[in-house]
Amino acid sequence: MITDSDIKKMKKVFATKVELKAEAGVLDKKIDGSIQEVLNFIVETKNDIMKELNDFRQEMRDINRNYQSTLNNHEARITHLEFNK
Repeated sequence: MITDSDIKKMKKVFATKVELKAEAGVLDKKIDGSIQEVLNFIVETKNDIMKELNDFRQEMRDINRNYQSTLNNHEARITHLEFNK
């Protein structure tokens, strides 16, 4: 048979339902906070990558414009040389 002193000893060793529910609540909050941190990191990283990609695209457009301009200039010079032979 279990005595009152046995119950007191078990309460010291084992968690009660109330304590377990409180722990579960704390863990849920920690997990929710961690998930939110990960999501924030993902969003920030995505935004950084998109900014870098847009900067790269703009840089490539500028380079292509310069090359196209140079190509058009060479083409005009070649055409001029061919007609003035």
